[in-house]
Amino acid sequence: MVRILNEAGHHLYSMHPWRWAVGRSSLLDLRGSLADTTATWTAATSTLTETGAFTDYSFLAGDEIQILDGTGATTGVYKIASRTSANAIVLDGSIAAGDLATGDISWQIYPQTISLPSDVRDIVHISSSTETALYRVSLTTLQFILDKRASSAQVTSPSIFYATVVYSGEPPRPLLEIWPSPGSNATGALRIFYRSRWADILADSGTNSAIQIPDWINDLYIFIVRAYAAGYEKGNIHARLAEIRSSPIFEAAKRSDGMVQPYHGKIQNGGARIWRRPRVIFDQVINMAEGPT
Repeated sequence: MVRILNEAGHHLYSMHPWRWAVGRSSLLDLRGSLADTTATWTAATSTLTETGAFTDYSFLAGDEIQILDGTGATTGVYKIASRTSANAIVLDGSIAAGDLATGDISWQIYPQTISLPSDVRDIVHISSSTETALYRVSLTTLQFILDKRASSAQVTSPSIFYATVVYSGEPPRPLLEIWPSPGSNATGALRIFYRSRWADILADSGTNSAIQIPDWINDLYIFIVRAYAAGYEKGNIHARLAEIRSSPIFEAAKRSDGMVQPYHGKIQNGGARIWRRPRVIFDQVINMAEGPT
């Protein structure tokens, strides 16, 4: 039954670009770069240890660390598997077959992702949350960001970030790949406005059990739930959903959704503002006697 409710909810969100699903807001944290030179290595647990070095580090799936130097250490870039404490992180790989206790391992971490709300579907806008630290965020492609990382030196504390949405982890969660990396941690530095997706119901009661839709969508949602339930029992789900899409109840829900803000102000930069210039003819024919015509 819970599965049917979720399937109906996902279908409801995909039927129309609902206005009530737009305008969700959340604050985003910037994760700053870290570096130090006195870490040790425990081979049995793949753990890099240094007192207090990871106090300000918050782990996200996909993070990497670069081992720069150290007695017996194999330098290179390694995946970070987890952060176990303010003093230690676990690597997804081995920098040495045995323990390295000298305490001279040099490393650096440039966090290149930002955690996004789990219900993000489409990003509307990202901007600074305060007027004291102004950031610009330009949404672009993953290829553009990868090209920048490959061809440009690392820059910290920039005034503009380039970003794109990716998915990582199990189950996959939305992350914002960014370039350059932030120079330092900044809690709630950015504010995101977005269109949300359906939040899955996980149980009949308690946490994650409420259906988050406005009251004027209730009837439509109930009809979709009935279509899925009857479709599983008697078949022909697609025909039942197609009937709902062409029904008055769907049209009424769309009208109610659009009436939340029926007026958006005067049209700006419309057709009346277009300057109509005379057409210039470039294909002149030259008359040797009378000149260009």
